[in-house]
Order: sequence, then C-alpha cells, then structure tokens
Amino acid sequence: MVSDNEPYTMKVSSPILTDTARLARFVGHLGLLTFLALSILMAHERVLLTDSAAQLFELIQRGTFVIYDHRYTMAVTQLLPLLGIKLGLPLPFLVILYSSAAPLLAYLVFLLLAYRWHNTRSALLLLLPLLCLRHTFFHAISETYSLLIYATLLHALLQRQSHTPLHYVALALCIVACVFVHPIGMFFVFFLLGYHLVDRSLRPTPRLVIGAAVLIATAIVKLQLPSGHDLSYMPTLADIIYRLAHPNEIQILHGLTSSPISFCALALYATALTGHFCKRRWLLLAWGIVFNAGFFLLSAVIYYADNSSIAFERTWLPLVFFAGVPLTSFHWPAPARHFPLTTLPAIALLAGLLVTDIKIVRLGRDYRERIDALQTLVDHGRRNGHRKLVTPLQEFRPRHAVDSWATAFETLILSSLHGPDSSVTLYLEEQEPFRTDNSDYQVLDAYLAVPWNRLWNYNTLNPRYFRLPAQPYVAIDAAGSDNRL
Repeated sequence: MVSDNEPYTMKVSSPILTDTARLARFVGHLGLLTFLALSILMAHERVLLTDSAAQLFELIQRGTFVIYDHRYTMAVTQLLPLLGIKLGLPLPFLVILYSSAAPLLAYLVFLLLAYRWHNTRSALLLLLPLLCLRHTFFHAISETYSLLIYATLLHALLQRQSHTPLHYVALALCIVACVFVHPIGMFFVFFLLGYHLVDRSLRPTPRLVIGAAVLIATAIVKLQLPSGHDLSYMPTLADIIYRLAHPNEIQILHGLTSSPISFCALALYATALTGHFCKRRWLLLAWGIVFNAGFFLLSAVIYYADNSSIAFERTWLPLVFFAGVPLTSFHWPAPARHFPLTTLPAIALLAGLLVTDIKIVRLGRDYRERIDALQTLVDHGRRNGHRKLVTPLQEFRPRHAVDSWATAFETLILSSLHGPDSSVTLYLEEQEPFRTDNSDYQVLDAYLAVPWNRLWNYNTLNPRYFRLPAQPYVAIDAAGSDNRL
C-alpha cells in the first residue's frame, strides 16, 4: 500500500526519491495540461457531437442542470458551462467551457492528490486511462472518463490515514458520485473496497466498513430508480447464455489481438499481475484475475452487438484503471547509482501519452470533416434564405458521417457561434418513405429537434443564443440542393 509517508512522495528527504517524485509530477502536469489544451483546441469536435451537443443545448434552454437517467454526478462537469450561461457569455465560450470541464476536473484532482495529500503515485492513476483514449476523447459528455476521475479520488481517500468526520463524509460522497455518474460505477467501488480489504490481509478498517455500507445503500437506491436507457443494456438470462455460447458474435472480441488499445490495456494488466506475483501477494493476484475476468465478461455480454469505437474503448478503459491501481501502488527501491532506472516508467508513460495525442490529432481531422460537411449545408441554406432545413436520413449515410439523431442540435449550435441571428437548423427525418409534404414541416413556428420529441416551438429557444424565423422547413438533399423550393 501507498501511504502519505512512503518514499515516493515529496515528504521525504532522500534526493533520489525526491527527484523521482518531481519527475512524476512533471509527467502529470504535462500529460493533463496537454489533454486540457487539446480539449480547448478541439472543442467544436468534442461538443458538436450527439449527446454532448444535445446536453449543451438543454443547458442553455433550461438554465439549470440537465440530468439523464438519474446520473446526478453529471452536475459537476455541467457547473462550469452553466455558470457561463448565467453570466451571459457568448456561445463559443460556452462550447469551450463545456469541452474543458472534465479535463479541468482531472487536473484539479491531480493537484489535490500530488500537492495537498502528497500522494503522487495515486495522482498518476489519472494519466493511465489517457493511454487508451481515442474516439472517447471526442465525446465531451463521456461519463466513463468522469467515473475514472472519481474512482481515482476514492482510491486516494481509502489510502489516507485519517479518521476525521470530514474524511468519512468525503469518502461517502465520493462513493455516491461514482455510483451516480454511470451504472458501472458500483463495480469500480466494489473493486477498490475489495482491493484495499485484500491488501490489508482481509482485516476490515472503519473506512472499508463505512464504504461498504454506503455502497450497498447507494446501489439499492440506484437500482430502485426507473431508468429506460440503462435498463436497455441489461440482458436476460437467456441472452447471456446465448451470447456466451456464441463468442464469435461478440463484437468487442474481434479487436482483442489487433487493436493497440486492447494491447496497451492487456500489457498494463499483465504488468500488474507480474508485480503481485514477484512480491508474492497471492490474494491480490487472485483478486485481480477473478474480478477483471468477471468484469470483462460482463462488458462483453452487455455490449454484445455494439461494434462502435466508443463501446470498444469503454470496455478497455476500466481494465486500464483496475490494472493501474496496483501499478501505482508498487514501490521498487533503487540505489542512487541506479537512479536512471527509475525514470523508465516516466519515459514509457510520456511516450504512450505522446502516441495518444498524435492519434487524437489525426482522428480530429475526421471529426473536423464532419463539422465542415454540416457547415456546408448550413451555409447553403443561409445563402438561399432558408434557415430551417429537413432532409431524409438515408441521403446522408452513403456520403457523410453526419447521420446523428442530434443533428438538429449540432447544426443549431454550429451556426449560432457567429450570433443568434445566424441560427440555422437541419433536421434528419428517419421516417421512410420521406414525405416533403409532411404537415410538421409547414408549421411556421416549429422547431424539429429529435424524433421522440418532434415539435419544439421555436419561441421556446433561448433568444440570447438561438433565433429562428417563423418559416416552414425546406426539404434539401445531402448536397444541399432544394427539393421543394
């Protein structure tokens, strides 16, 4: 276990170990600040995309927190853009604030752990998941990444030798935050409680007892709440049996040996298990194997048919965290003459983060092309005096990666970046056959937002940021040509 007084921290006087801690902190600053900088530079690519665009739109509309499926912890990363809305900041600033909220939270937690709690090793746990970020980076709303931040904080709280009431309150709040940011949060808490219990030779401490009680109570409350989206992922017993009997049909297994992300995650996991083996920590070795195998199997069963890049990454990101907990807890003492050896993990981590940054920048071009395609359609509509556009969804699938259910939100925010009087919206009609004479399109004050809530009166739009004229929708094709007018 890592405690506040172990040699890896800045509290000791050894110059060798102090230099190691300084190097680790430098890597932390560089990695997280680069992540924050990329989030600002590619704010449009991160925010003008599906869930993120819809959530920012609703934040602007409601002027208060927007919570989906009782994921109340989302309020933390919504606080910054919501404050900007209250202050009346321009829309481009709101996009940046929303994009940078989660990376900024990660950096603040890093500063707390590394400098206030003097637990540099646990602070580095925030960096390991970044090694496997690719498409997930472009989903600013990603609750999975936020969960990794809260779980890291919980890990550090379980390590701290503190018995104050404030510490126990913080511990309880952190568990609640993990459970209510994403359904898999309860598995993260269970893993950490089990890890610390096994690490203490199965001797429970007040922190673990309180943590277990809070987890059980929070999980019961969470499971009692109605949740259409989360429940849609829960397979039946028959589904589980069928999926396990047909592993070749499980999508996330297809990239098991070919994806760099899975290779990185498995390499970290194997290193963690090797560390337990070398140190003869047999109980922790068993816990790591059994829990991670079970969690991966659960993920494979739940995301059975999902072959998206996001589903693939959110399966591997937790494994990186579960492997990172022991990796950041190991201490390998080295004499002074071997100090260069202590820099190898830092060099490897820096190299991995550099590869991630390069991959993100390259992927950013694809997401940029998507926005450019939307911008072309928006500009075409505006030049012809049409600011409310509709087109059949099948028009886009062969040509552009813009077949999003949230295109109306994406185009509205994109066009309004230059001011509310430039607002243009494009609604993708999923109904087939597509009818240009649909009566919904003829309503002058209609705002078509999402298929499950088709008509949102345009007068309800926040006039500070969005303004659409009282005109009917104009049908266009994927090239921007008018079908009707």
